Amino acid sequence: MGGLGRLIGVAAERGEAGLQAGWQAAVRGGRSVAGGRWALTALTSVAPPPVPATEPWKLSVGTLLGRHPRTPAAVHKLLGLLDGLGAVHLGPVKAGFDGEEIEWDKVVEVQTRNAFEVLTTTALEQEVDKVREFLPAVPGRKWAVTKVGEALATVVLAALERGSVEGRLDELAVPARIVYRGLLGRQRTLDAGCFAVATLVVSGQVGESLIATARRRGIVVRPAEEPVKPAQAAHVAALRERTDAVARLLSRIEQPGAVAELTELTAAEAESPEASVVSLVKVPSAPIGGPAPTHER
Repeated sequence: MGGLGRLIGVAAERGEAGLQAGWQAAVRGGRSVAGGRWALTALTSVAPPPVPATEPWKLSVGTLLGRHPRTPAAVHKLLGLLDGLGAVHLGPVKAGFDGEEIEWDKVVEVQTRNAFEVLTTTALEQEVDKVREFLPAVPGRKWAVTKVGEALATVVLAALERGSVEGRLDELAVPARIVYRGLLGRQRTLDAGCFAVATLVVSGQVGESLIATARRRGIVVRPAEEPVKPAQAAHVAALRERTDAVARLLSRIEQPGAVAELTELTAAEAESPEASVVSLVKVPSAPIGGPAPTHER
């Protein structure tokens, strides 16, 4: 399963030309939109954690947006708010996902989950739809909302493309669930969201570090119970349909009129609670990839 990871690693070493080639190889068949390449460029610029982790490490949607050269200064100050939308936290003392960190001393076990079952188009739309909740009304928010949606779709698309090219995403398990002791010793679970799981797929060393860190502390790592999978051929077909659906979503987010449409909205429309990145860029609010299993968080 080293395909996309190796391509991205080589691309980072070869500079812009390598990134262009890596992006084209990662999203084969011309189904992607080139504008989202900035998100993969940012992703490759973040050094992965050592295996096992020796110091606190984080990768989030905010991290990627912060590395975009045009991110407004006002938005830079608020990027930490996006950790609740999509993030992987890892270190020798704590680990977690999406803004919530659990002390290793409280962790009972780490469970691996099937990446294909988590990366549904419905889950992606739900995360994209939450973007506006995390950014208050500040100058540059409309631009940031579009770019965050673009980053989410790009990273998820890269993960899906890896599986579509290699035909094995349905067999790839990533450490995406933490079981821990909550208040009064009650057992609770923390599940990684769509962006976090896609990050674990694209940057395999992050998952390796999480597993190694857990095992070094004597914490059990085992597969989570998953739904019964359909036949392999149907699974791969569904994967490719899902990849196409995410590519279409990314295309709609990046369409030339999207930012203009954001700018043309009245202040009342832009700040209304009902507004979302999906509605703002005219992406249908209904699931676009067909029925797919989702997991309660």
